[in-house]
Amino acid sequence: MSESEQQDPWASVPPQDASGAAAQPPGYGYPPPMPPAGYYGYPPIPARKTNALAIASLVCGICGFLYLVPAVLGIVFGGIALRQIRREGSDGRGMAIAGIITGAAWIVLLVALILIVIAASTN
Repeated sequence: MSESEQQDPWASVPPQDASGAAAQPPGYGYPPPMPPAGYYGYPPIPARKTNALAIASLVCGICGFLYLVPAVLGIVFGGIALRQIRREGSDGRGMAIAGIITGAAWIVLLVALILIVIAASTN
């Protein structure tokens, strides 16, 4: 122990204000300084909208096994959505392409199944 600690055992206790709470060192309790005038940062990036027909194309293409009507609608909606996306610049190109592919796949599978059944019945 140093001489000052031996002489004053209360030297390490922080000073208190009138309410009995420990006094804060200067600089604490003040809000941070404001940014310089004219500083606003970058503007927010606007969200791009997804084309609704692209979503419908994907859903119809996936559900194409139901009486084959949704598969045809998936192909039609996908074609229209691709034209709209190219013209407007919205999102959803991948969904439109996936709707076209899955709709076409269901049609090809149904035609192949029909041909297999016909070939099996003629033999």
